[in-house]
Amino acid sequence: MKKIPKIEKDEVIRLWFWLQGLSHPRGTQPLSSETFSVLLNQVGGLQLDTINVVERAHLLTLWSRFGVFSRDQLQDWTYREGITYEYWGHEACILPIEHLPVGKYRMKHFPPERWAKSSWYSAFQTSVASQRRVIKRLREEGPHESKDFETKPGDQFNASWIGKVESELPVGKEDKRTLNYYWHKGKVAITDRVHFRRVYDLADRVYPKVKTVSRIAYEDSWLFIGLRGNGVATEKHLTNYFTAPLLTAGEKRTVIERNLKKGLIKEVQVHGADERWFVLPEHLEMLGTIPPPEGTTLICPFDSLLWQRGRAEELLNFEYRIEIYVPAAKRVYGYYTLPILHNGALVGRLDPKFHRANGLLEIKSIHYEKEFKRSLDFDTQLRATLEDLAAFVGAKDIDIPSY
Repeated sequence: MKKIPKIEKDEVIRLWFWLQGLSHPRGTQPLSSETFSVLLNQVGGLQLDTINVVERAHLLTLWSRFGVFSRDQLQDWTYREGITYEYWGHEACILPIEHLPVGKYRMKHFPPERWAKSSWYSAFQTSVASQRRVIKRLREEGPHESKDFETKPGDQFNASWIGKVESELPVGKEDKRTLNYYWHKGKVAITDRVHFRRVYDLADRVYPKVKTVSRIAYEDSWLFIGLRGNGVATEKHLTNYFTAPLLTAGEKRTVIERNLKKGLIKEVQVHGADERWFVLPEHLEMLGTIPPPEGTTLICPFDSLLWQRGRAEELLNFEYRIEIYVPAAKRVYGYYTLPILHNGALVGRLDPKFHRANGLLEIKSIHYEKEFKRSLDFDTQLRATLEDLAAFVGAKDIDIPSY
C-alpha cells in the first residue's frame, strides 16, 4: 500500500494563491497576451457579470492581479486574436481557447439532462419561427447585438405555454432568448462586446475547427480544471468551481477514482484535516518551494478565488457572502463588498461605489476581521491599492471613511 504524503495547510494556501495569480498581486508583472493566457489556463476562466458598481467583474479580477491595464488591448486579445472564447464555465465566462474542445461537448449535448427536466428550462424554449429568423438574419446580415432582434409589433410570441414559470421568471423577447439558447447550443457565438452588450454571429464564423472531447474527457475536465485552479483540494472544494460539466456526487467520485488509478492525480493528507485531498503530480512537486504571498489587493465578488466559498472559509477562515440581493436594512457589510487580500490573508472587506457623473470613488465602509491587527505598512499598502483602483476606473477623487 502506497504511503500518502502529508502536507501542511500553509503549503496548500501558498500553492492556491500562486495558481490564482495572487502570490504577488497588482503590478508585479504587466498584463500581456501571454500572462493573460497563462492566467486563464491556470484558473479556468474569468467570470462575466453585468453589475458595474465599480467596474465589470472580469476587469476587476484582472486588475487585482496586474494593476492598471489597457481595456482596448484586452478587447483585442479577447475577441480578435483567437486566444479566448465566451462560454459557460463557472457561470458565463471568458475561457481560454484551449478549453473549446471541452465546451464543444457541452454544446453538442445541451441541454444537460437535469436542466431539461427543470420547470425553469421552459424559458429556453422558443418557436421554430424565432429560431429560423435568428439564423437567417445572422447568415445574411452578419454580426448583430441582441438589441437588434427586438420583436416587431405583430411578431410578439405567445408565452401562455410557460405556465407557472411566467409569473416567476422574466421571459424577455423571444429572439433574444433564442440567441441565448443557440449560444449554449453552439449554433451562435459571441464575437464581440459593445459597451458590454453581446454581439452574436454564426458559430462557424467564430470558433476554430476543433475535435470535440469524449464523454470521459468531458467529465474529467471538472476535476482537472478544478485542481489546476486550486492546487490541493477536497471533492467539496471542487464542487461548483466549474459548473460545466454538471455531475452527480456519484459521477464525481467515479471521476476521482478513475484518475487516481491512472496516476493522473495524487491523494495527500493535510495536517489537521480528515477529508481526502487531491493534487496534480506536477503541483505536488512544487509544494514547499513556493514563497509566502506578499502584497495587497482587493478581490472581486465573482473572482475565481471565491468560486467555492466554503474553501475560503475552511482555509482562510473568511466567511463571505454577496449582499446584493439582501434588503438594504439587513446588509451587514454593504451592497458590493470587496474582500481585502493582504500578504496571503483575507483581512477585511470594503464597500466601494464609483460615481461616474462626478468622478468620485466612494468607499462607503471598511470592516476588518476580528483577529487582524493593522500596521503602518498595511495602511500604506491599502491606500496605494485604493489609489490604483481609482486610476483604473478613472476616478478623480477618493472618499475614504476613517479607518
